[in-house]
Amino acid sequence: MRAPTAPDSHVKNTTVVSTEHSNHVLTQRDMVAKAAAGHPGSAQGPGILRVVPLLRVSGEKGRRVVLVGHSCLSIQNIDRAAVESFVTNTWVEGADDGEFVRVTVAEASTNEQVQAATAEFNRELPEWPDATSVTDNQLHIAKHAKALAELSRNAVASVREIRYDLEHRLAHFSSKSHPTTSNTPIVASLLELNIICGRAADEAREAVREGLWLHLSDSEAYHSYRRLQDPSIINDAAAATSTTRSWMRLHDAAVRQCLEMRKQLDAESGSARDLMAAAASVSNSREADSQAAFNTLAAVASLGLGIPALVLALYGADRLLPLDTEPRQLAFIPVAAGLLLAAVIAIWRAPKGKSSRIWIFGAIGIIMILLALLVAAGLLAPSS
Repeated sequence: MRAPTAPDSHVKNTTVVSTEHSNHVLTQRDMVAKAAAGHPGSAQGPGILRVVPLLRVSGEKGRRVVLVGHSCLSIQNIDRAAVESFVTNTWVEGADDGEFVRVTVAEASTNEQVQAATAEFNRELPEWPDATSVTDNQLHIAKHAKALAELSRNAVASVREIRYDLEHRLAHFSSKSHPTTSNTPIVASLLELNIICGRAADEAREAVREGLWLHLSDSEAYHSYRRLQDPSIINDAAAATSTTRSWMRLHDAAVRQCLEMRKQLDAESGSARDLMAAAASVSNSREADSQAAFNTLAAVASLGLGIPALVLALYGADRLLPLDTEPRQLAFIPVAAGLLLAAVIAIWRAPKGKSSRIWIFGAIGIIMILLALLVAAGLLAPSS
């Protein structure tokens, strides 16, 4: 799927902007071929190329779309420039449960949310400067590589908002007033969020490792910059400075944007894993509360059934039933008292929150039904 924008939506008609959904991972051979081709559709010789990570979060809460991949910038001359974005992973947020579901490449071409997010991303790409204001192609591409890298790094803030939403949902779930007993949807979303962060961090890490693929067009500058990053590297190049190339500062800024993006994504991934551990603790706590509530209910039921059985065992059923005389009715008072005691315990041990009334009315209702059945059975029992 390829969704190009209208050429006149940018400053220069020769600028090509397109986004393609593909699972294909760029290889060294692919990059060399792209550098040799230069401007898409042109055969005028090799061009200058940069690759930056792509991370995009668009849409309103409940209908958000996350795009992860990489953007290839190529410039053959000042009038021939292109941005080709390759989305390798896509996630769509469910409106009902808030879960993020991964969309396959085949589904992305027909998904309206994904198509809208792709078109919006293309429209918001940085505009290319007027050709009369830029004379150096390397400076031209370095400027926009930095802008695109910063755009992806800024998207980490939107990923953080997703994590905050999931954290808030987990906190709400952990409260006793929450009626749901399963946090599986939250854990599933946290797992997908961890994958999103990992995939995007991989793209940023690859961009930094390859120096935005600078070595395809300027190997000397690439090795100089590598020497600047790590003085222990053994090569003949001098460490890069602002005088090495006129655009070296912009190139350094683009790489630093990728580095910061990777660091923030790694931090978000760690937070997601911590939340999953917290979700497990919350589930254990709720299971313990449920077990305690069940034990209380079992104790109430034991009182409701045990006391009548004890009274009948002491008096003898044939001497107590039927309840057709006043002495026998008075002998039935301990049974009623036991059931009332069970009702008091049920009210005292009722859980707090929205389920408190349900618990109280349910326990009292069960006890009253038991009492009514016992009285009815006593009155209807045949005489010996």
